[in-house]
Amino acid sequence: MSRDFNGSYVRKAGLICGFLIVIAASNFISYRSAVKKLEKMSQKSETYITSQMKDYTDAKVKQYYNKIKDSSGSESVTAGTKNNDKLTVQTIYQVEKYDSAKDISSAEYRNLPEKLVGMNKEQVEAYCHDYMNNMSADEFLAGLQSMGVVSFSSDRLVIKKIYDQTKIKYKYYLIAIDGEVVVYYGDKKTIFDYTGIKTSRLDKKERNALKKGVEVKDEDELYGILENYSS
Repeated sequence: MSRDFNGSYVRKAGLICGFLIVIAASNFISYRSAVKKLEKMSQKSETYITSQMKDYTDAKVKQYYNKIKDSSGSESVTAGTKNNDKLTVQTIYQVEKYDSAKDISSAEYRNLPEKLVGMNKEQVEAYCHDYMNNMSADEFLAGLQSMGVVSFSSDRLVIKKIYDQTKIKYKYYLIAIDGEVVVYYGDKKTIFDYTGIKTSRLDKKERNALKKGVEVKDEDELYGILENYSS
């Protein structure tokens, strides 16, 4: 009786263990299957997110490119419009001056010269070039070295002049004209004085020098030479 009981107990225990093993195995298989499903879902999710990010980035890049393109186009139009601007009697005219020898800057506002009314930027630049080639004696003696456009629009014109008297090699220029000693400013264009001194009374060396032209540094040297001619 005892042996039958023990044998029955062992068989039941074995069945229970086997049943538990089957359940465990089944759970493990289900777990692995679930893990694989999660991995596949994760991969699909990553692929989807990556695709979405790429689409978003591409869209932003395209948007930025179009913005730059549109901006460049509008700037070109604006620049073209500005180049077509012309000066009027209402244009503010500012002249900036800079003395490079003394490192001094100044600015003044003037009425726009009548000859500049109606000009565009290129014409004003040509005006500045012509001004330099035909500067007045006062500008020459002041040491004007350059002149140009700093800012241009129909509302405002800014011109800059740079001066340096130390670069003036000579202020006056003597030459013989029709047998008379004539004094020019150093620009050789503007007459400073008709001296009334006849070249016939000068020696040969002085006459030859006056034919070529005599460069005079300043007033002191000028009056010294004229006094010598007159004596």
